[in-house]
Amino acid sequence: MNASSLDTTSAQGRWSYLWLLLGTGLLLFSNGHWFIPLATWLAPVFLIRFTRTQPARKGLGLVLVASVLGNLFFWQGIIPGGAYLPLASGIGVIFWLPYLADRLLTDRLRNFAATLAFPLLQVSLEYINTAVSPFGSWGALAYTQQSFLPLLQLLSITGMWGVSFLIAWLAPVVNYAWDQDFALQRLRTAALTYGGILALVLVYGSVRMTFFPPQSATLRVASLIQTTDYLSFLRMDGLLASQDRFPELGERLLQQSRQQAQAGADVIVWQEGAAPVLKKDEAGFIEKARALAQEEKVYLLLGLVTLPEGFPKVKADNQAIWITPDGDVKWHYLKGRPVPGESVVAGDGIIPLDQTAFGAISSVVCFDMDHPVYIGQAGRSGADIMLVPSWDWPDIVPSHTYMASLRGIENGFSIVRVTGDGLSAAFDYQGRTLAAADFATTKQAMISYVPTHGVRTIYAAVGDLFAWLSIAGFVILVGLALVRPRVG
Repeated sequence: MNASSLDTTSAQGRWSYLWLLLGTGLLLFSNGHWFIPLATWLAPVFLIRFTRTQPARKGLGLVLVASVLGNLFFWQGIIPGGAYLPLASGIGVIFWLPYLADRLLTDRLRNFAATLAFPLLQVSLEYINTAVSPFGSWGALAYTQQSFLPLLQLLSITGMWGVSFLIAWLAPVVNYAWDQDFALQRLRTAALTYGGILALVLVYGSVRMTFFPPQSATLRVASLIQTTDYLSFLRMDGLLASQDRFPELGERLLQQSRQQAQAGADVIVWQEGAAPVLKKDEAGFIEKARALAQEEKVYLLLGLVTLPEGFPKVKADNQAIWITPDGDVKWHYLKGRPVPGESVVAGDGIIPLDQTAFGAISSVVCFDMDHPVYIGQAGRSGADIMLVPSWDWPDIVPSHTYMASLRGIENGFSIVRVTGDGLSAAFDYQGRTLAAADFATTKQAMISYVPTHGVRTIYAAVGDLFAWLSIAGFVILVGLALVRPRVG
């Protein structure tokens, strides 16, 4: 090696630590509580540059440390209790694996196909994590683009996986160009492929939102938001001590519901667990709600938590109860995907649907919306409107509400999410915010006018096909790498 080559190598080594610093700094704000949407795209650009300009063991080891530290930083407060440290660290290790794949496969493939290793494994891991983790889809890159609606229209075709793929693909494409010293004549394929696909996605999203917005009639939904300070679904141990207040709270909710019905509401939705009741009192309370719905000719979705004899040793029922204007109780839906550690019974996993004069209406409860594979059944059954009683805590506000909006774009239904201790909001099936109300400032209700008809989406028909293709694509890339000799 001559003196010039030594100087170049030394300079690259010094610069590479700047890339590590930049990448780590951006990584801290690429997900979780304090995310900056652009940081999600840029952090991997510099971290990949670092791994490619350092010996593999050293570069990958330092990026692993950065990944773990980043996840510890942006999941604090979101992952509750004793699970925080091991779970955040584990997520950091899992989503370090795409950097490992990029470093190892690029050495063998040495062509534009190598840029696919990083995004294919990113999507594969996101999908597997979403399918098997009790925490659902938290951490998926698509959630960081909550305000970028033209991009998010891709959800209607690929689900979250296509959006995450585009975000993750940018970094290896930029580094492919970097490795070519940004020589334009050698980068035509990369620029046209990635740039062309991204442009097509944004054009599709813009055209969909501009020329095909919801145009159906609307229904008036009144979302009742209570300001009780003694009820929390992550700490239910204090409920029995407050049971003497249950009747008062229930009567107040019924009275507020009557007022909203008389003010013109077509549908009234309560927040998650708005009315706690003892098991022995449940039937009587529901009978009062049935009478109200029949008298006022209004649809009513109750958010009830029913405490059985023996609670808390015996788990409670966290319910959404749908009552029609005829006074019929169409369903007692139990939360299908309880938060890990939540002392409630898991439901049967069947999402209900009612064909009403206002379209096909469905409901789930809060954390259920973080499980896109689960919610997909509502899209397949043709839901037009999803009603979601919810309850949050400060560290996940307002992100948790906007996360739910992605399910509507995926499946073609509008959403009304009624949230205790957080942000309530209604969204149309393209993700536009129709109404929003903060828990701390709302007096009683959020009023929203929601389209009565949704749309059928490609994603609802084909499900997670894009994720499965990503898994297959990564396996194929690994196979190609193994049969090719290593370069250099």
